[in-house]
Amino acid sequence: MAIIFDLGRVVVSWDPVGIVSAVRGPQGAAELAERLFNHPDWLEVDRGTLSLHTMARQAQARTGLSAADNLAILQAVPASLLPDPAMVALIEELHGAGHALYALSNMGHASIDWLERQDFWRFFSGKVVSARVRMMKPEPDIYRYLLVSFDLQAEECLFIDDSPANVAAAEALGLRGLVFTDAPWCRQHLVEQGLLPA
Repeated sequence: MAIIFDLGRVVVSWDPVGIVSAVRGPQGAAELAERLFNHPDWLEVDRGTLSLHTMARQAQARTGLSAADNLAILQAVPASLLPDPAMVALIEELHGAGHALYALSNMGHASIDWLERQDFWRFFSGKVVSARVRMMKPEPDIYRYLLVSFDLQAEECLFIDDSPANVAAAEALGLRGLVFTDAPWCRQHLVEQGLLPA
């Protein structure tokens, strides 16, 4: 079985409010994170079609911050993407059980460049990242790209993501899907599917 993992909020942390709080302090952090990250521009960063510098400049009106202050927040994102030790242990266990592991993530260039330094990649057979292919989940083409790139059959794949929409898109193409909540629940599901020993 090929097991395909999303990265943010599954394998690594993704906490926009925490990022803003770390750079600017907690006051108003939730509202600022909403204005900065819950916007089409951030999706274009993930798609690889917009630079962080341009996004920082374009965000000035909606955040009330200077381009430099916006950029400081955006540039703090990569180092905030911390691997979840429980998930890394699960990934190692799955690798040891003989499963081929892949990553499929919506992520910008700076974030994946940073994350590639992490040790957990030694358990993965490959990855597809939105910024590098100019496609994004839940667009069907990015799932097809992954399947073709690594010669995978959809019915022999399990896709794990915290976004129900992303999982539904995978299932529409014939992959098995699992909406992620946390590492213990994920492991239990894998045991129930016969992919790991109890």
